[in-house]
Amino acid sequence: MFGAQRKLAAMKKRCQKEIARAETLMEALSEEDRQELETAIAKLRKAGERDTDAKTLQNDLKEFQHRVDRHLPIWKNSTVREYVEVVVTALILALFIRSFVFQAFKIPSGSMIPTLLVGDHLVVNKFIYGFEVPFMDKKILPFSRPKRGDIIVFKFPNDPSKDFIKRVIGIPGDKIEVRGKQVYVNDEPLALEREGTYDYVDTFEIEQSAELLDEKIGEKTHAILLSSHFSGADQGPWYVPEHKYFCMGDNRDHSNDSRYWGFVDFDAIRGKAMFIYFSWPPRQLTRIFSGVH
Repeated sequence: MFGAQRKLAAMKKRCQKEIARAETLMEALSEEDRQELETAIAKLRKAGERDTDAKTLQNDLKEFQHRVDRHLPIWKNSTVREYVEVVVTALILALFIRSFVFQAFKIPSGSMIPTLLVGDHLVVNKFIYGFEVPFMDKKILPFSRPKRGDIIVFKFPNDPSKDFIKRVIGIPGDKIEVRGKQVYVNDEPLALEREGTYDYVDTFEIEQSAELLDEKIGEKTHAILLSSHFSGADQGPWYVPEHKYFCMGDNRDHSNDSRYWGFVDFDAIRGKAMFIYFSWPPRQLTRIFSGVH
């Protein structure tokens, strides 16, 4: 008994909703069609006030919906409208996710080899460093700040229309130097351990060979490349200002980074690299779904 009452109450609410929708859309109708629809509205309203069962009221509602759909333009037809609403909602959701949560990024150059190869496609977490306010180049509600060793995507300071990806070496307050080919953070050298030789194909499809080393920054260890073709000239020191970050590529002798154009502003950071979801050419397909560190 109570179940039947609940069904009837729910059906009455649906009737009220459909009546409200029809009244809103009637302005697009001719006078004759409007009068006919007003009659149908009055009939459904009266049916909803009767002490009847849910099945009977459902039939009355179907008849009313048929009348409404027959009179309204195609883009206001309930079935068409539902499909449009689903598509629009999906597009809005996708736009929100891309703008504020995750974004795809393709590696265009060899500056992060061996960690990231040309042709790697990444998922970047934009949410972790806060929401980017559109058209203002500002972030709000940051959940975290970049740490030494993080790989970040950011707007290139010399041309904000381009996105760069590098590793964070210095955070606000740090002193960064390069002595020979070794990086110093706050006068402490980043520990290096030689792993051997690394052969790769660079941005211009030229075969290269470099020395492969593990570099430790804080508790994180990552691989870097050093080329024997470049001398180890001293660089710096650089003192990282507040709200800024010092970034370098892992392919140290083939990277255009903070050593040459300065610091990355926090508000210019798009997000943190999370994992590789695709990679091309075919020889790199084994990298799919591998994490980035």
